[in-house]
Amino acid sequence: MVQDIHEALTLRPDTLLIGIAPMGGALPETWRWQILAAIEAGLDIISGLHVFLSEDPELSVAAAKRGVKIWDVRRPPEQKRVAQFVPHRAGSHTVLMVGSDCSTGKMTVALELDKAAQKRGLSSAFLATGQTGIMISNRGLPADRLISDFIAGMVEEMTLDLAEKHDWVFVEGQGALNHPGYAPVTLGLVHGSNPDAMIFCHVAGTTCIDGLEHVKFPSLQRLIEINEEAISWIRPDRSCKVAGISLVTYNLTEEQAHDEIKRIEDEMGLPTTDPIRFGADKLLDALVKHFAA
Repeated sequence: MVQDIHEALTLRPDTLLIGIAPMGGALPETWRWQILAAIEAGLDIISGLHVFLSEDPELSVAAAKRGVKIWDVRRPPEQKRVAQFVPHRAGSHTVLMVGSDCSTGKMTVALELDKAAQKRGLSSAFLATGQTGIMISNRGLPADRLISDFIAGMVEEMTLDLAEKHDWVFVEGQGALNHPGYAPVTLGLVHGSNPDAMIFCHVAGTTCIDGLEHVKFPSLQRLIEINEEAISWIRPDRSCKVAGISLVTYNLTEEQAHDEIKRIEDEMGLPTTDPIRFGADKLLDALVKHFAA
């Protein structure tokens, strides 16, 4: 860890990555001098903010003068597409990560499942739908920057493309259907990815939307049901179920984590694990079993 950009420059970096995701996505003004210092030192800038730094007059002029690039990861593609509910390639499996809130590990479990699948020799791909996932995979869609009419269609297009090339497609989820601010993005992903199965993601012990203590969670069973219901609205003749639960247990000791995982597993009757602590194989096994049934 370093104190500021000047200390960071002693390590000879070539890029400054802005990884924060504040509500509203604006650039904290206290950070401006550090970005300017990075540009002056010749560093490219990668930003996941909603505000596009390449359109900031001061920063863009400085970048052009120094000959460095600014990559606004959340800049949406130019093309627009309305969802058409096109079937995926027969034999392919699309798995969407859904959850009880933001920051419940949806990107992480999708990446871990993709890694576990490839380790088994399966043909798989990770579909990023947020800025951090795009930074990691160097492809994807910034779902929360897309015009609402086109979220489902553009997610559908990329899912179809990956399903043509791979047998397994793990789609990063965003937000939650029960989130008062971000549910529209979640619904666009549910309908656009048209999943064959879902993994439900939850932070152990949480009972309300983070930062909105008055917005309480319904039961875990109900949270799972509303996600299964949302896909059934457009696909009533085919079931799409949650096949397993990914639990974030960083706030628990390892013994407590094992106990909580067993409790959730017994209560919900679904394979449950923390893929960071204990690996994603249990969830991948659950998915393989689900599709073999």
